[in-house]
Amino acid sequence: MRNIIGCGAFFLMSLCASVKAKLPEAELQSLIQQHRGQVVYVDFWASWCAPCQHAFIWMNTLDKKFAGKVQVIAVNMDADKVDALAFLQTNPADFPIVYNPSMSIGKSNQLKGMPSSIIYDAQGKKVAQFSGFNEEKMRHYEAILTELTKQKE
Repeated sequence: MRNIIGCGAFFLMSLCASVKAKLPEAELQSLIQQHRGQVVYVDFWASWCAPCQHAFIWMNTLDKKFAGKVQVIAVNMDADKVDALAFLQTNPADFPIVYNPSMSIGKSNQLKGMPSSIIYDAQGKKVAQFSGFNEEKMRHYEAILTELTKQKE
């Protein structure tokens, strides 16, 4: 009887660990689904990433520029959430943050650097993926967002 209880407890602990490991992926997918009908810009960032600071400034303006037609979601890839929270003290976010210290979302999307971004259309379909952020890339990303919001109308 003890073996059965012990095996059951081990199974439940394994199941809980498995669910916890998938939590950031589930959280991101849930956020994307919640914003179905809007274009979703998902940004992957880390506290040590200098271009991420500039990207945050830009991403905070997107809601105003696109009048609620674009939703930004950021995925933090720091191993320690304390580093992310320190970054957010000086670079506040007007959008949801998903914490992914295992970097599993980045790995599954084969990110090539920080920051990276993925754009989803209003139906939740992944339409573009990019690496890096600078003025030229920002204009390119905005052009894609503009085109996708026009398609929705």
